Amino acid sequence: MSSGSPDRPAGTLVLSFDTEQIWGSFDHTSADAFIRRYPDELGTSRDLIGLLDRHGVAATWAVVGHLFLSECHRGPRGEAHPELVHPGQSWLGRDWLGSDPCTDLDHDPLWYGTNILEVIEAAQTPQEIGSHSFSHPLFDDPAMSEEAARSEIDACVRLARGRGIQLRSFVFPRNREGHHHVLRDAGFTAFRGADPVWHARLPGAVARVGHIVDQAAGIGPPVSVPSERLPGLWNLPGSMMLMNGNGIRRVVTRRARIMKAIRGLRLAASTAATFHMWTHPFNVAADRRSMLEDLDVILSEASRMRASGRLRIETMGALAERMSGGGDRD
Repeated sequence: MSSGSPDRPAGTLVLSFDTEQIWGSFDHTSADAFIRRYPDELGTSRDLIGLLDRHGVAATWAVVGHLFLSECHRGPRGEAHPELVHPGQSWLGRDWLGSDPCTDLDHDPLWYGTNILEVIEAAQTPQEIGSHSFSHPLFDDPAMSEEAARSEIDACVRLARGRGIQLRSFVFPRNREGHHHVLRDAGFTAFRGADPVWHARLPGAVARVGHIVDQAAGIGPPVSVPSERLPGLWNLPGSMMLMNGNGIRRVVTRRARIMKAIRGLRLAASTAATFHMWTHPFNVAADRRSMLEDLDVILSEASRMRASGRLRIETMGALAERMSGGGDRD
């Protein structure tokens, strides 16, 4: 990766994919509705890997830990995953893991993901596999105990180790941060902090409207400089979610989507900061052709900037390592 000219440090692009399938939606979406809205996430992931390979780009794939399984079974009392401390969620009046079908990849492919992991691992440009928790609970919820957080994280670390993967990077479910010390204790070095966007300061529904307005106007996204949340644990805040154009999001034109990202790239390069773009594979699946074409345009610009020495393209783990002095630093 180019590190910039001797007189001018480079900016950084980080690209992360929250890889969760139905685990991020099961509390409000049925499997049939999910498939109708987001068809063929596996094929979409193959296309994404092909696109990253064409540009020589390594991304961070934050994978829900349950997707490391090809099957699971109920305990002696009929409960899902009795080996875990189940997360509490104050807004949900039932067991968080109660929706797990406890079957296998063939019967319930939205709940298991070893086939997706195989696609990521087969990439010609090595990708980083990170964690998105084991079952996608909200880590900042008052009912989410430290014991449950440790159980979630330990399960992810154990399953990844079984595939020869050391987890270094973490993305909080729905970007709701909590229990940072649990991540550090488990050996994580990076997490994606919440996007420091202007509309995040607005209340509830107004913030959601602000998000759409921000995207539709193609307003330049925030960039940031990584900071240590705890010793050895780096906060790499998000900058922009790459949003698909379905439903109300149709007001976000493809031109606005591309220009917003390119503005982020250029701002990062001009300020030696980090532009952290993220999305979900299912967002791409929802609007597959146009999302892949637009991402191709964005990565083409990033590749040109990298070739000129103005931009690095790094995974979350690689950036945290560099910030800690483990890699070359500008």
